[in-house]
Amino acid sequence: TRTEPQQQRTVRNAERKALHELGLEEGAGKVEIKARFKILVKRHHPDVNGGDKATEDKLREIIQAYNYLKSIGAC
Repeated sequence: TRTEPQQQRTVRNAERKALHELGLEEGAGKVEIKARFKILVKRHHPDVNGGDKATEDKLREIIQAYNYLKSIGAC
């Protein structure tokens, strides 16, 4: 008897980039993605950094990555 190879979900390039932006590997679960997002938002938010706007661009990228992952049902 021949066993069928296990089918894995195809990871799009945009999804791979979004996960990378959050510092995660392919295959990260919903809980892991949400937890990492919360950590990064707290770390890069200007209010937490004494009003420093230097981290705003990074925060914007993190939010965009998370919103993309959310839109495709990854989190």
